[in-house]
Amino acid sequence: MDHFLPILLDDLAALIGEIAPEQGPLPTPCPGFDVAALQQHVLGWLNAFAVTLSDPEDRPDLDPPSYRGPAQADAAAAEVRRTTEVVRQSLAAGLEQAKIQFPLLGGELPGPVVIDSLAGEVIGHGWDLAVATGREWNPDPAACESALATLKSVVLPEYRGPGMPFGPEVVVADNAPALERLLAFTGRDPGRTPTLLGSAAS
Repeated sequence: MDHFLPILLDDLAALIGEIAPEQGPLPTPCPGFDVAALQQHVLGWLNAFAVTLSDPEDRPDLDPPSYRGPAQADAAAAEVRRTTEVVRQSLAAGLEQAKIQFPLLGGELPGPVVIDSLAGEVIGHGWDLAVATGREWNPDPAACESALATLKSVVLPEYRGPGMPFGPEVVVADNAPALERLLAFTGRDPGRTPTLLGSAAS
């Protein structure tokens, strides 16, 4: 069975490849990010993961917010696919048993934590982009469960609030689908829709 992470990235590449130029200014569920800005944010972090996984022992200092990837949909999708190939090679080389030096995420991390951190980034922001552009986003529930378990172990209360990576946790039912529980844990309202976003922006 294929690993869930390359599949998630393939789905993200397909999603980004469908974003029309006129959708760039649309609001997203991420405060302060329109579609174009969020796409750049995603590409910046994917580049950081790709560089780190390409050579876990020796890599340059990374600054995802300063990274500028392509704005055009097909070129941006190609950037995602480049990360996907790095991930596939890393998994084949034993990423799940490795220790990775990743200063941006706090230092040395077990491979599974790196995998789930990247999965959480892809799942959450894939949903943001899908909601903002009116598209479907249905990641593997097992991937959502795995990412959520890791996030619960590493996200501290001080990581939430204005200017921080996560908003306050949203309450959902304990038996809600895995995607909804992950979104809620990261501070997203799983019930948001493109219509609601448009209403809020008007």
